Amino acid sequence: MRELAWTCVLAAALVATRAAGQTLSSPLVAFDAERLQLSAAATDSLLVDSGRLLSEGSYRLSLLANYERGILVLEGSDGESRSILHYRTSAWLMGAWSPVERLELSIRLPVILSQGGHGAETLEGVAEPASSGLGTPEVGGRYSLLRREEGAPVSLAVGFGVGLPGGRASAFGRQEHWAGFQLSPRVSLGREVGRFALGASVGARVRATEAEPGRDVGTELEQGLVVATRGDGLRGELALQVAESLVHPDVAVELLGGVRLPIGHGFELNALAGHGFTDIPGTPSWRAGVGIAWAHHPPLGDVCQGGRKHTPAQCPGNDEDGDSVPNKEDRCPLEAGAPDNRGCPDRDSDGDGVVDRLDRCLKEPGVQGRQGCPEPVSPSVREERLSLADRKIIFQVGLAEIQGDGARILDEVAELLKSRPDVSLRIEGHTDNTGPEQLNRSLSQERADAVRAYLIQRGIAGSRLEARGYGPSRPIASNDTQEGQSENRRVEFILTK
Repeated sequence: MRELAWTCVLAAALVATRAAGQTLSSPLVAFDAERLQLSAAATDSLLVDSGRLLSEGSYRLSLLANYERGILVLEGSDGESRSILHYRTSAWLMGAWSPVERLELSIRLPVILSQGGHGAETLEGVAEPASSGLGTPEVGGRYSLLRREEGAPVSLAVGFGVGLPGGRASAFGRQEHWAGFQLSPRVSLGREVGRFALGASVGARVRATEAEPGRDVGTELEQGLVVATRGDGLRGELALQVAESLVHPDVAVELLGGVRLPIGHGFELNALAGHGFTDIPGTPSWRAGVGIAWAHHPPLGDVCQGGRKHTPAQCPGNDEDGDSVPNKEDRCPLEAGAPDNRGCPDRDSDGDGVVDRLDRCLKEPGVQGRQGCPEPVSPSVREERLSLADRKIIFQVGLAEIQGDGARILDEVAELLKSRPDVSLRIEGHTDNTGPEQLNRSLSQERADAVRAYLIQRGIAGSRLEARGYGPSRPIASNDTQEGQSENRRVEFILTK
């Protein structure tokens, strides 16, 4: 009896020692362990929302069965790891619908069909997870800001999802606090490149912070990248999903692939598989899933009618700018122009009343009878143009003061005039086209007068100097750029005998 009693005492001590070695570093509170992100609309990808939404009146319904392993592994104080959620089989019911143009609504309902693990009973304060239950339902919406079909460089959309308090906490189907609510703001974009569609999604999952042994589970930043093939037949995709915790130095990474096969009448079979690269709670070591979807896409109305947005290329028979030249033949389809100029407006760069396409002297004002070239100079008067393009007098915008190298340049002009007493000088002032035209003409005259006054101070007789202001009427460069405007704010000299 004494030996039996000692044996019982020793066994009890060993059990107590073993139990003490299996405590957790912090209490375990139930949280939403599901990390899989799925696109309910699946316009370009099953796994990542792109910026492209369903067209107006379209909807998509889908069912996906998903199996994953290695979801939640805990380590006791004895150093041993226990896979509390070793496997999970779940079903995803999803739907997306576009009731009006640019708006898309969605719903996702994850259902935990079966799950299990081992080792929970050996840890103090940890109950074995429920074998089934409801995950966190989510309703959401997206709005399109930019659309490729309207000529934008990318498709861009903003979205917002709300995780509802319907999940089962004991099955790790929802957060314990905040009544299980979660918020998911998101921005997504996409672009087609040949046979491929590229997509990216950036957002956050805002939720209550729950304690998990060794780390906290709470709000996370979520990013997704995808490359998917395009077309009507078999399609494939490769996606990367990353979640960075804002309450613990954790980064969850999962690489997933998917395939889609249309089988007719709007139905599609699809499958996915993934591998997790971290042991963050909810990131499985691997997963696989198969699903079926049905989509309805009503025939698109004629975007060329009824004021719907479109690009000129989409409607080649329209006349967007009302110049009687159809889009397909119009070189400037959004700017009214002349039919003789293939729909582009006629411009008169030198301001002489002769349009550029008919002007033989584009940079020199002329007359219509000479196709934009100037009249020949009378034999009794010979003109010689001195251009200061390489020695430019710089004027500040709106001012007529001679600054910088202007004085040095005018000193050189004065010396030239002194060396040639047989010539006179016409000073022509010019401006760019910014501001009112009358103000520019006055400003150009003031600049020419300022140059004349300076030369008189340098000993040149006023009778040899004539100042004229032409305003913006005689540009030598395009006023569409700052560089061109700078070139047009100039003073030119013409020597006459």
